[in-house]
Amino acid sequence: MRSLFARAALIAGLAGMNMPVAVAGTIVPDAIGYTYNLDETDDAKICEIILDMQNPATPELVEFTAFAGYDKSNESVAIGFITMAAHQPLSEELQLLDLSAATFTSPTFRSVNDMDYEVHKDGGIMAATLDRVAASNFLQAFIGGDFELTLATAGPQSTNFSYKIYTAPPAEVQNGFARCLEDLLRPSLSLLHGAEDLTAL
Repeated sequence: MRSLFARAALIAGLAGMNMPVAVAGTIVPDAIGYTYNLDETDDAKICEIILDMQNPATPELVEFTAFAGYDKSNESVAIGFITMAAHQPLSEELQLLDLSAATFTSPTFRSVNDMDYEVHKDGGIMAATLDRVAASNFLQAFIGGDFELTLATAGPQSTNFSYKIYTAPPAEVQNGFARCLEDLLRPSLSLLHGAEDLTAL
């Protein structure tokens, strides 16, 4: 599903607002899959775990990407997520949804309390933090595989839908991300004192 959701690489200067969402109901996806990915440009290096969710009965496709991004210009590290969603009626082309809000919630972490938000022109939403403690709490909650993702669409016909995840990323995905994160943090240790907390996945 990654190829369907082309998006710009992120990082630095994150600004936005918190956007809480009212939930009408919770969906347990019929199919989910995790993949690890590494992107690097002249400006940034980004470690990702991509969670694809599908619910044919609704029908929606959701891509949730947890990332750690190193900005080479100022040696800062941002931790957060990007999420996009699409609707695919039977026999019709994929229709990207314009999201107005996205909330990651687990027993130990809630994104609207600890992350800054940015709404993208392509309909996706990014949330991230430069705070070491919040970043560590988010990554550990995500890797734990027990969380809920609540999305809201924009416009006069705005709807809310929430996905409950009970499955953690497989070991090979976790290990790839952990190695990437460890390499990514080395240049920025002076700014992230005690950054070993983030690699304790």
